[in-house]
Amino acid sequence: MAVYGNNRDVIVLQGLTKRYDPTPTWMRVFARSHITEPVFALNGVDLVVRAGEICAIVGPNGAGKTSLFRIIVGLTTATSGSGHVLGLDVATESERVRQVVGWMPSEDRSLLMRATCRENLLLHGRLQGMRKHEMAQRIPHVLEQVNLIPQADAVVASLSAGMKARLRLARALLPGPRALILDEPTGAVDPIAAHGLLTLIMDLVAQEQLAVLISSHRLEEIEALQSQALLMEKGRVRYHGDLGTLREQYERPELEMVLVDEQIANWVMTTLTGSGLNPVLDGITVRCRLTGKDSVGEVLAALGPYASHVQHVREIPMPLRDLIAHVYQSGSDLAGSSAR
Repeated sequence: MAVYGNNRDVIVLQGLTKRYDPTPTWMRVFARSHITEPVFALNGVDLVVRAGEICAIVGPNGAGKTSLFRIIVGLTTATSGSGHVLGLDVATESERVRQVVGWMPSEDRSLLMRATCRENLLLHGRLQGMRKHEMAQRIPHVLEQVNLIPQADAVVASLSAGMKARLRLARALLPGPRALILDEPTGAVDPIAAHGLLTLIMDLVAQEQLAVLISSHRLEEIEALQSQALLMEKGRVRYHGDLGTLREQYERPELEMVLVDEQIANWVMTTLTGSGLNPVLDGITVRCRLTGKDSVGEVLAALGPYASHVQHVREIPMPLRDLIAHVYQSGSDLAGSSAR
């Protein structure tokens, strides 16, 4: 297995910046749209993805995810900074980079709908410059990897959305890449098929020690991957690290208490409000978001005699979507968030 440097670093980005300059005055009459000041699609992105590792790219539309992917596979060039895949420069060796990177686009329109799965892979192999004997070995192999052997000679238009997604994954795997870039791979499939596809991806990463960059708007999938996360906003990295560390830094769980009656619940509401919390009352249930300095035990201790009237108590972890929203609302990068 190829390595970069002294480690198992596969994808290495340093200070990657992509700037779009204002449209020249003479062109503005002809351009459908124009910008009047520089726009940074990427602004100093540092990232390392190692063999056997998945890094999930998360961010709103316009965060820079697509620009990042396009630079890695050589579809556009960075304004400054550097990028390497297995030691290959993404700017000057883009053709060789595309031979070691498997690209899975988010949409089915890149597939030939009237052709079979096998014919789609044959065409892609030719476009990749693969030889006939290579394709004869690799096509059955990748179809087996994605569980599409029974559909090998089925017309793509007849496949389910989940099968089409697996075919796009097979196409990305065809040249035997050491890195995968997956652009919203589950965007068009149902939750059950999405779970199966993600499980397949995790198995492939473990078995073949692939380095994977994946983008998704489905945050529950990001958490299920147990991956590294790169949170981006307007081209900048807001956080880079594992989600467990992010929770440790920014977790604000919700405390739910069920009281014996509404009168006690109202007393508890008053006590918690006086302690600086913002409780919410729902019948005999009181909920409040814990702050960084509060623990469940401390909140219960603050209730004094009312604590004995609590019938049920539980701590509810903060949903990942709320956790990430807090990161973006904080207005600054989180401490300790850096590329390794």
